[in-house]
Amino acid sequence: MRSWVFHPLIFYPLALILAVLAVTVSLKPQAWPRDPAPVAAASTQGALVFSGEAFDSPQPSPDQNLTVIRDYLGKAQTLRIAVHEDQQLPPTPNDRGVRLLLTPQDAAALNGRLLTVEVSFDALPVNAAQALAVSVQGDGPVAWASQPLPNENATLRFELPAQTNPNAIGLRAINAGGDAAFGVEITRIRIIPHA
Repeated sequence: MRSWVFHPLIFYPLALILAVLAVTVSLKPQAWPRDPAPVAAASTQGALVFSGEAFDSPQPSPDQNLTVIRDYLGKAQTLRIAVHEDQQLPPTPNDRGVRLLLTPQDAAALNGRLLTVEVSFDALPVNAAQALAVSVQGDGPVAWASQPLPNENATLRFELPAQTNPNAIGLRAINAGGDAAFGVEITRIRIIPHA
C-alpha cells in the first residue's frame, strides 16, 4: 500500500524544503561575523566585565586574525586573536589592535581614570603567542602595556594610564619569529577604574 507522503506532488516539494533547510543549517548563519558595534559590559563591584556576549561584535585589526567562538545558537563565548606572521613586532602607538568598542555609559565610567585591566585567557595548545598587549584608546596617544603569556590558563593584570574620552579597549597578541599566526583565547576582561 502506498503512503500519501510518496505522491510526487507532496514528496518532491517536501524533499526540496528539507534540502534547503539542511544547506542553510550547515552554513551556520548564526556564527557569521557581525558588524563592529559597542556592547555593554556587566558592572560588578565597581568594575566593568566583558565576557561571553560582550565579545559579540569586536572591531577587527588588519594585522591580526580575529575569531569569536560561538555556541550552536550563535551566542559569543570567547575571543581568539592571533598576530599575522609578518606583524610580529610589539605594537606601536599607531597600532589599534582588535578593539572592544565601549558604550557611552562604559566610556564615561572610565574617562580620565587610571585603570587596572585583568585579562583571563585559555592557553592555546598550538601556536600560542608569547605575550599580550592591552590599551585603552580615546583622544590621546595609544599607550600599550604588555606582559608575557604563561603556558597555562591564567589571568594577567595590566596597569594603564588615564585616557580622555575612551572609546575602545585594544588587544594585540605578540610573538617574535615563526612562520604562522600565533594567538591567545580570551575568556574574560575585567576593568577596574581608580579615583
